[in-house]
Parts: sequence; structure tokens; C-alpha cells
Amino acid sequence: RRVNQTRIHDVPRAMRASYSVTPIIASSSRCVRADARPERGQNQTRRFKAPTDDVPSTSGTTTTRRSAVIGAFCCSLRANSRAFASESIDELQRALVEAYDVQDFSRALDALDALRRAEPNELRWIEAKATVSVDAKQFDDALKAYDEAVAMCEGDASASARVLAGRALALEGVYRFRDALRDYDEVLRLCEVSGFAPDPYVLNSRGNVHGSLGNWDKAKGDYESAANLFQGARGFKVGASTTQRLDGAIYAFSNLALAEAQLGNEDKALKQLESLVRRAPNSADVRAACAALYYSAARFEDAEDAWERACSRESGCAKYRDIDYVTRIRRWPPVMVAKLEKFLAVR
Repeated sequence: RRVNQTRIHDVPRAMRASYSVTPIIASSSRCVRADARPERGQNQTRRFKAPTDDVPSTSGTTTTRRSAVIGAFCCSLRANSRAFASESIDELQRALVEAYDVQDFSRALDALDALRRAEPNELRWIEAKATVSVDAKQFDDALKAYDEAVAMCEGDASASARVLAGRALALEGVYRFRDALRDYDEVLRLCEVSGFAPDPYVLNSRGNVHGSLGNWDKAKGDYESAANLFQGARGFKVGASTTQRLDGAIYAFSNLALAEAQLGNEDKALKQLESLVRRAPNSADVRAACAALYYSAARFEDAEDAWERACSRESGCAKYRDIDYVTRIRRWPPVMVAKLEKFLAVR
């Protein structure tokens, strides 16, 4: 079976967390058309406002992430309401959407448990429980649900790719990086054998896992591939906007620059980050990385200026004062963490 070509509305999680929430109800894949090209007339180097919430945690939600889930559930509600014999199904779906919208994960999980009792063989409710459990940081429950969903998807490449990508994120949440890598590899294999180009989100996510395992050459390759695919994607416009894809390119290029620094290519990394500052002026992450590299190169005034500008962004620089956050949550490579520590030590 060929992988479904429908793209989901993903939050660009590329700075850290790989997989964004799946529109559980609608069938979609983790692959894109192999002949994907830029939107006609799209200016690939245009400046745009980067997300201010630079680095969502692996298990956390963002507004975009919540909107993706809610949009999918609402779409299902409209499309399927007449198909359900019981009005209670509609009511439970509404309760689920409302709870998820306000990040009341406990109430959302209660609604999902009721939906599963009503429709025990529905993949969407199992997958939804896994997704919400990840957001609630209940990773063991999420993995159990994903394991069940994976078994149900056997023989369906589209569903398998989607569910495996979700499970890989949950595995990252419990630091099982080798298992996560195995799932991401399988997602990309399904894309290849089905004749589709790989999903850039998954490539970037696999790069994150390679980095966590210390394989920075492989991480660099995945980040570069992801960035180029994001940059050249077509067919994902929402109205007149292609910002989502451009945001993904920024995240992937940022990760690529950090990998270059880890591999000793600091001049190249800095040039890439300086280019990103012009394209994504609201990214505190990019500016903080510039500050660390400027300081390492004895460009002290430039380092201070970059840091002050990072702190003046809406998202601010507070997270980058916390080395545990930079190391464990944001997952900067060791060389960049050390450079940032030296810079912060003299402030």
C-alpha cells in the first residue's frame, strides 16, 4: 500500500523534540512527495518572524501543537458525527477537545478512556491516548498505547509511519535513544520503499537522536537533508502562508550550525548562525549560540551584543543561563555547551 500523501499540520519541533502531535483522526503519513519543490513564486530567503517559543520540551505542548490536535478532532467531529449511533460519542469528543485545548491532560485522558470503552477497536483513540500521555509526561502509558497502535497498523505503511514516529518521540522522553533511532529508521525506510521523499521533521528528529548518541557526523547529515527539504517543500500552504515550512528550515539549519561547531567547523557554524539571525531575528536560541561562538573567538563586544539581543527577545534568554536546560532539554552539543558556560562565567 502506498503511503498516504496527506501532510499533517506539524509544529516545527526541530530544535529538540522531533515529532509533533498526529492528527489522530485523519490518516496521514510521515513522508512527502518525492517530487516536492518550492511553492511557485515563493521567496525562499525571505525574512519572517520565527516562533518565540524557541524550544518546546520533548513532552510539552505548544499552541501550534494543541491547535493541530484540536483541529483534527474537530474535523473528525464534523465528518463523523452522523456515523455514530450514540450521541455520547460526540459529547466525549467535545470534552476531549475542550480538555486538550486548556492542557487539562487528566480530563482529556478520562475522555479517551471512555471513548475506548465505547469503541475499543478504534486506532485513533489508542493513538490519541499515546499522544496525550506524552504531553502529560506519562511516558510509560504512552509507550504501552503506542505498542498497541503499532501492532494494529501492521500492513498499513501510512499508519505505521505515523505511529512509529510518535512512539519514537515517547522513547526520546525516557532517553531510550537507540530504540527511538530504530523507529525513526523504520519510518524513513517506509517512505523509501513506498516511493516517497522522507519527512524533514523525521530527518531532523533522527538527527537529534544521533546527536544524543554522540554521532555528530550522522546528525549533521540528517539536519542538512531536513533543512534542504524544508527549504524546497511545496504543497503545504495554508491560505497564503508558508511560514510553517520556513520555520522548520530555520530550526533544522540551526541544528546544522550547532553540529558544525561540534565537529570543529566553528567559522562555518558562525556564518550559518549569522545568516539565521537575519532570517529569524526573534530566535533567542540562535542569538545565544552566536554569543557563545563570538566569545570563543575573542569577539567580546559582539558576544555581549548578541546576548543582550537574545535577552530582549520575547522568549528571553533565561533558559540559556541554565546549563542543565541547554544540555539535557535543548540538547546543544558538548562543545557549544562548554563555550556558553565560559561566556556566562564572566558575566
